[in-house]
Amino acid sequence: MVFAEAWRSYTKNFSTAFSFSLLLVFVLPFVLLSTIFVSSGTVLIDYGFLSEPIIELVLLLVFSLLFLYFYSLLVCLIVLAVRKDLSQVRTAHYLNEKIHLFAFKYFRFLAIFAILGAIISSLLIDQGVPPVVINFALLLISSSFLFLAQTIVVDEESLTSSILTNWDFIGKNSGLFIKLMVFGIVSVAVLQFVEFAIDSVFLVGNFVSILIALVFLVPFFEALKTRLYMERFAIIKIYHAKD
Repeated sequence: MVFAEAWRSYTKNFSTAFSFSLLLVFVLPFVLLSTIFVSSGTVLIDYGFLSEPIIELVLLLVFSLLFLYFYSLLVCLIVLAVRKDLSQVRTAHYLNEKIHLFAFKYFRFLAIFAILGAIISSLLIDQGVPPVVINFALLLISSSFLFLAQTIVVDEESLTSSILTNWDFIGKNSGLFIKLMVFGIVSVAVLQFVEFAIDSVFLVGNFVSILIALVFLVPFFEALKTRLYMERFAIIKIYHAKD
């Protein structure tokens, strides 16, 4: 039921979802950097990036921040679009005055998390900590902010309050959280299989997988999370009852 509703939201707002493809403009320069590789529908940083020349570190920082800002903006746009579908929202007001505030708030969190995560991970690798342990820890920590974009756009609170609301929602809906995590992990696994299958014929599987991730998986997942998050409002439940 909820997947069908999320699919309707995705198709209804396909122009916004397709806008995620614009992020490829920022992904392509990453290929020129020796510390970056594109795989499994995402951009990955080599743990040894701190040993690279300063010019490469500066380029890595600039490209990463640009990517994260526009990614934040597009995520907030798709969340706002689904919110608009389910409640009364003055679209022009939010697009003109609110969306950039939402995006910068989400960008600020992602930038701090990404920079600290990359630096700490690199230092832990130097101390001999296995990459699998670091990756698992990053997965657990990042998943604890699963609904942050939704709390920022829907509740319109400060970043600190949005994080706390996100944790409160996850704590009260642990079963739902686990199901979403399983769905995400399975989706990435399928994406890896598609990438491998394409690479066995044409060596462009990584670019196809990131295109699929950006245009379909990310916006659909955000639409799904937004619908699930907004179910907590009684007015949304009434809306579904009438639909």
